[in-house]
Amino acid sequence: MRRKDRERDAAFAWQVMASAPSATLSMADGNGSPYAVPVSQGAWERGNCIYFHCAPEGRKYDLFQNGCEAVISAVSRAKVIPNEYSVSYASAVARGRLEIVTDEDERMHAIEVLCRQFDPAAGEMYVDCMKSAGAGTCIVRLAVEEITGKEGNG
Repeated sequence: MRRKDRERDAAFAWQVMASAPSATLSMADGNGSPYAVPVSQGAWERGNCIYFHCAPEGRKYDLFQNGCEAVISAVSRAKVIPNEYSVSYASAVARGRLEIVTDEDERMHAIEVLCRQFDPAAGEMYVDCMKSAGAGTCIVRLAVEEITGKEGNG
């Protein structure tokens, strides 16, 4: 990271991933062309992974169905500072390998992580969410190999 004065530790980066309203998944196709798409992420620091869900078809699925390297970036805070041409922000980038989650216990855990991240007071409602989504939802894990955080205050 070029701006070492803005670099933050891994705990900060995990907190950004856990509090950002969305993230951007980036990877390359077989020809090296970039592909990026917004995702709703669920960060699980203890498991060193970030979950998201998608349909089991389409371009995104085609790119990672056999596993691939990817990056997820998120911004949990961004505020333009008037008259300073600057932004106060908190961001994180995680790099790792994408893997489709096939184990049913981990699938349930991933749905719980995702649901609790976006609605911590929902209790056990994620069980109903999983039952309604069921096998039609692909759960994906980014096995995090590196995570960095950055913060700027203008």
